[in-house]
Amino acid sequence: MFPAEQVALGKRAETIVADEKGVSLSFTDGTSARVGALLGADGIHSCVRTAMFGAESPRFTGIVAYRAVVPAERVAGVPNLGAFTKWWGPNPQSQIVTFPLNRGKDIFIFATTPQDTWHLESWTAPGSVDELREQYVAYHPEARALLDACDTVLKTALYERDPMPAWAQGRMALLGDAAHPMLPFMAQGAGMAIEDAVVLARHLEGVAMTDMADALQGYEKARIERAGQVQLGLRGNNWLREGGNADWVYGYDAWAVPLGAPVAATA
Repeated sequence: MFPAEQVALGKRAETIVADEKGVSLSFTDGTSARVGALLGADGIHSCVRTAMFGAESPRFTGIVAYRAVVPAERVAGVPNLGAFTKWWGPNPQSQIVTFPLNRGKDIFIFATTPQDTWHLESWTAPGSVDELREQYVAYHPEARALLDACDTVLKTALYERDPMPAWAQGRMALLGDAAHPMLPFMAQGAGMAIEDAVVLARHLEGVAMTDMADALQGYEKARIERAGQVQLGLRGNNWLREGGNADWVYGYDAWAVPLGAPVAATA
C-alpha cells in the first residue's frame, strides 16, 4: 500500500523544470519539491504536458454532453436498460447512452448533441431539460421516454486533442487524459488511463532511477499507438454500430501485452 504520508492534497504545480537528474516543482502555495521522476496524470489541461511540450489549448469539438440519473422504475417501459445501451443519431455528434447504477435501481443517461454556441467545460453546470428534449424530438419513442423521465440535467462542452507523437521526455511522462483526452463515444477514457497505469507499472518494476528515462520511453512505445487508435476511432462514433468490431478494444490485456523497448535516439 502506498504510504499515506507521501500523499499531498491541494497542491497545484506552477513551474516544472527538468534536468538529467530529476525534476523540480514549485507550487502555487509557495512550497516546492524535488523528485527523481514526474508522471503527469493531471488531465486535459495538464501542466506537466505544457512543461514538456509547450502550451497548446485543447480543441472544442462543437459537441455538448448532457448527463442525468433517473430511478429505473420511471423508465420501466424502456427495454434493455439492464446493461449498456446506445442509440445513434442521424449524425456522428448525436447519441444517447444508458447504463444501470446502484444495482439497477437507477439509470444513468448520457446524451450528446452538436452545438457550436456552448463552450463551458464544467462537469457541474446545469443544463435545460427542455433544450435536450427538443434536440431529440425526432428520435425513437423509447429514447424520448428516457429524456422525458429527466427532471434535471448537467451540461458540458466536449474538448479533445489530436494524438501526440510522444508522451515521454527524459524523466517525465504523461498518463491518461494528459496524454490522450478522448470523446466519450467509446466510453474508454478511464479504461485507457487504467491500461496506461498497468503498463507503466510493469515498465517501472525494479528499475533504478538512473534507468528511468529508458523505462518511460518503453512505456510510451507500448501504449502510444493503441491510445491514438482509440482517439481517432471514436471521432466517427461508429464503434459497435455494425457489430463485430469490439474485440480490438476489449481483447487487450495490459498485464500481458509485450513491454516496449525504448526508442533509439536519432540525429
